Amino acid sequence: MLLSEKAPQGKEGGNSKYAAQHVLSIDPKYSDEEALKYLQRLRGENPTPSDKTLLAFIHGAKKQVDYMKFLGVENPPEYPSVEYPEYEGAEAYRSTGVKLPGGDGALYALMQKNIQQRGNNIDVWYNSPGKKLIQDPETGIIHGVIIEVEGQPKYVRAKNGVVLATGGYENNPDMFRDFARTQKAYSKGARYNTGEGVLMAMDVKANMVNMANNNGPDPNVLNPETGISYGYMVTGEKDSDWSGPAFTRHNVIMVGPDGKRFFNEAKKTRHGRVPFHGDYNYLQMPDPAYMIFDENARKASRIYGSWSDGNLAEIEKGIVKKADTLEELAKLMNIDVEGLVDQVKRYNQYCKDGKDQEFDRSPKLLKPLTTAPFYAVEVVPTYTNTQGGPERDETAAILDRQGKRIPHLYGAGELGSVFSNKYNGSGNIGESLIFGRIAGAEAANTKSDVDQRSVLNGKPGFNQVTLQQEYVLEPGEKLGIGQGIGGQIVLAVKSDNGKIVSVRILKQEETPGVGSKALEILPTEAVQSNGNVDNYTGASVTSQGFKEALADALK
Repeated sequence: MLLSEKAPQGKEGGNSKYAAQHVLSIDPKYSDEEALKYLQRLRGENPTPSDKTLLAFIHGAKKQVDYMKFLGVENPPEYPSVEYPEYEGAEAYRSTGVKLPGGDGALYALMQKNIQQRGNNIDVWYNSPGKKLIQDPETGIIHGVIIEVEGQPKYVRAKNGVVLATGGYENNPDMFRDFARTQKAYSKGARYNTGEGVLMAMDVKANMVNMANNNGPDPNVLNPETGISYGYMVTGEKDSDWSGPAFTRHNVIMVGPDGKRFFNEAKKTRHGRVPFHGDYNYLQMPDPAYMIFDENARKASRIYGSWSDGNLAEIEKGIVKKADTLEELAKLMNIDVEGLVDQVKRYNQYCKDGKDQEFDRSPKLLKPLTTAPFYAVEVVPTYTNTQGGPERDETAAILDRQGKRIPHLYGAGELGSVFSNKYNGSGNIGESLIFGRIAGAEAANTKSDVDQRSVLNGKPGFNQVTLQQEYVLEPGEKLGIGQGIGGQIVLAVKSDNGKIVSVRILKQEETPGVGSKALEILPTEAVQSNGNVDNYTGASVTSQGFKEALADALK
């Protein structure tokens, strides 16, 4: 078996690594019919996926806890997880995973561990994007894939099946413009999800469905070091254990260039959907958009967990703009002055009255903007995941435009998701595991419509080798390995008579500007405190991985 990964080693994983690590599941005590009603309501008027495909999802979702145990989780936690609890059948749904609260990359790390344990049967090629499916023009059979390795095409034969599990097009602005009429769109995490699977499926005339259905937008600040979002800003009424401070619950509003608000800033969206006349619809964001706040809000919280105390460093860098008056701030940001001043005046009156006449913000979260200086930061539309792609059936087979199975081609995950309209959190990882299992079994079945003999004469002319990192240690150093959210954190640690003398980082793939900031500080702290280091705010997973590597070296 071959896994071909577009990203370089250490940056692989797409959304799966950076998601909450929760797996959508179904309580087996509920009937298929009860669970199906919820998925049908999420599907709405969309003709896809079929009920048969949804039932395949349901049958797999009832086995998720057992699958977690198979992967090595001793006691998988189970907890309620339903995005639309008011819909019929919602009570059947929950989530499982590795551990709580999530957001730590633990599920993805567990999957990698299981692949490594089966290394004799699974090859992994990194930095090797798939470019084109190899299809017989007469029979339609998919015989393999053209994979780009070191800039050169490699023709890889698959005797029994190819599985497209490439993710969506979160980090492809052109596809957002083409498919979703979205002028600007930014990814929250998947830097290498740029739509190759979409192009490969279109090339073999797969039936492309729901291409405009995306989970977003949510307003966030763009990280200049990565080109993606810093994380989640609008997280509701309280801090989240893994997504960070709920900064917008403070003395904060969001406005467009006309100075007017455009949604309830203190209410978490349903993956980019907001209340709309008794239903939920995509949030409409103006371009550009700004978050406006006062001194009280600045003192109350960091905007993101990875930011500095009081957001002072970000103000100093110019990411956040500062002015003594609203008028000055509006001019600085090129916002309509009268519009912003009038909006703040009306919003402050809502706070006094205890009633938001525009967006029904909770009375307890109506906090006025009254204390100078005032601040502004541009926010952009960010997307969690995209859902469109080639239609698949209950066997995970990808269908052509006539509704027939394309021989030997299968799909899993968000590429052609079962969530064709509304989405339920943890659903994409859930369907990655469900249809991954189905597709893997189908693709592994020996096919009778192709010659099973090798077409090679002699040995292959190419062998992609995954390089194992070799680490050079200085005298007295010991190697320590821990697990961060981006992958392994590898340390060289020297100690003398029980006292840590030095700590060097040999390898890390943590997010620039977030986890990487923690690793700039933790080695020095480890030496000064002899290993008694605290979690770095906003990078708790990275901090835990560092401490794990430190302990590994010292033992």
